[in-house]
Amino acid sequence: MPVVPKRLPGAVTEYTTMKVSPLAGSIGAVITGVDLKDRANKAMWAELRRAYLDYHVIAVRGQALAPADQYEIGRFFGEPCFYPFAKGMEEFPEMTRMVKEAGERDNFGSDWHTDTSYLKEPPGTTLLYSVETPPKGGDTLYANTRAAYDALSDGMKTMLNGVVGVFSGGLKHKKGGDRAAHHARIGHMTVQNSNEADKYEARHPVVRTHSDTGRKALYLSSLHTIRFDGMTEHESRPIIEMLNDHCIEPEFTCRVSWEPGQLTVWDNRCTLHNAINDYHGYRREMRRLTVGPEQPR
Repeated sequence: MPVVPKRLPGAVTEYTTMKVSPLAGSIGAVITGVDLKDRANKAMWAELRRAYLDYHVIAVRGQALAPADQYEIGRFFGEPCFYPFAKGMEEFPEMTRMVKEAGERDNFGSDWHTDTSYLKEPPGTTLLYSVETPPKGGDTLYANTRAAYDALSDGMKTMLNGVVGVFSGGLKHKKGGDRAAHHARIGHMTVQNSNEADKYEARHPVVRTHSDTGRKALYLSSLHTIRFDGMTEHESRPIIEMLNDHCIEPEFTCRVSWEPGQLTVWDNRCTLHNAINDYHGYRREMRRLTVGPEQPR
């Protein structure tokens, strides 16, 4: 893995191999002027990783990527992970096609969450590539949970120190029903294990330390975190909802628009995301790969 350029605290990173355009004050950037199929450009890859760590979400536009290209790019960020609730592609079983046809109403990935936090070792990074996008709508919202943690009061930080969340794949609190009900409404994705979703459960600290930067971030969501370990759901739920709502305050968020040939890479260790379902009547096709399995600490 390339060495990440060092920078002083508070310094502005200068990028020489790409154009980096911030999307918002706290999170997100659009990157242009690079060819991600150029494996030999070590300076470009080092700057790409720096942008990923700086902005937590990077939307790299103007890429013509086959599944094999996306897979190799993913390996730059970590080892590929299996997704338990959708069948992968034949050649790349860790990669899934995410399709919403024009006649469907439900999309995949709506509601604020971080990917597969109900696994013992959830992926550190997600890479989502747009094959076909609607002429309008279909954006994705992202939230910076590191900035959200920094903004908490000292008293709340002290209270959360050592608290462990119980994360479930069952989607118990999803609007419209649990995971089995949700999967039943998705007609053009090869979903699986719908009735086994409740068996996917893990315990992680709700304040985790980023393994690359050493910075603390909130790690929970109202979708996947069902309670705190050692507490009832009734006791836990108001705090989980409050922290989720705090994370998605506008000053911690950005909005990523999509176009065909765009690879968006985000850091699950310090972000939440929400796929907006506002493009009924249009088709959208993406390829999703998660990498870097890591036990939160």
